[in-house]
Amino acid sequence: MLYSREIEDELMIQFIILYAIKGADEPLAYTDLLTTVQENCEISFTDLQLGLDNLVKTGHVSARRISDMIYVYDLTQKGRYVIDFFYTQIPLIIREPIDKSIKELYIEKRRREAVRAGIDPINENEFNAECNLYDDDKLLIMSLRLYAGTRDEAERIAEYFKTNSAEVYGGILDLFNRKNEVDEDV
Repeated sequence: MLYSREIEDELMIQFIILYAIKGADEPLAYTDLLTTVQENCEISFTDLQLGLDNLVKTGHVSARRISDMIYVYDLTQKGRYVIDFFYTQIPLIIREPIDKSIKELYIEKRRREAVRAGIDPINENEFNAECNLYDDDKLLIMSLRLYAGTRDEAERIAEYFKTNSAEVYGGILDLFNRKNEVDEDV
């Protein structure tokens, strides 16, 4: 924990809760929210719970009961608006560890979803292969749209990309670097 002073400001605690929930890839389970916030901020359990209850009561956060023991939390439109406007009030020394914790929480899911490929019909007999590659932060690092002609060919390209995306990405980078090397030699 980088920020070791206890945070007692009720508004700051609510901003931190909103920020943590906003960073999640899906509605955040109570235990994950508690762990993420308390591992990175010195906030008492009681203050954290009061802040969360207030955010639900004021309509900034929605709470959904999954089972007898499990609740998940998500931002409402009102909560998104508030945190988009006020997130800079949270010191960077608090935001960065929360971002890192959220990323680690969803890293495996993000990696499974990093490679996406499918087909896109142009007309009844022509198709494109759509291939996208994302990094662990869900940032698009490569997007290819290839005319494939037939549906079978588009499906073949999409499947090849799904299993060989690193090779395709590396090959494209190599091609661009070779072009630069040829230009430098001339």
